[in-house]
Amino acid sequence: MNKASIFAAALTCLSMVTAHAEPTIDSSKAAFYVGTEAMVCGTVYEVKPFSKGTYINMGGRYPNQHISFMVWDSDQPKFNARFGGLSVFQGAQACARGLIENYKNTLQIKVSNPQFLRLIK
Repeated sequence: MNKASIFAAALTCLSMVTAHAEPTIDSSKAAFYVGTEAMVCGTVYEVKPFSKGTYINMGGRYPNQHISFMVWDSDQPKFNARFGGLSVFQGAQACARGLIENYKNTLQIKVSNPQFLRLIK
């Protein structure tokens, strides 16, 4: 196999990998990606507990948030072990990876694995 063939094969493999990579988007653009797996990043304006979990509201306080990252109460111990509690996200830059859903006219990503939630320092 000559160098040109090896280069062409490597380029083909690289293009296949990047074609399937999920996008990284700003929280203000999340509405354009409903139904898509993506990494959404922005400023946390509010960490708000509710009856079954906690919302991490991005880009504004409820009801003006761009999107909410939702963590169920049953998953909280995993997040507490990794971050020491979700309150550390208040006012910080953060990213979450997952499916962007529209639930009752509110955008959200359900985050059940703490590895899919990042605190940007």
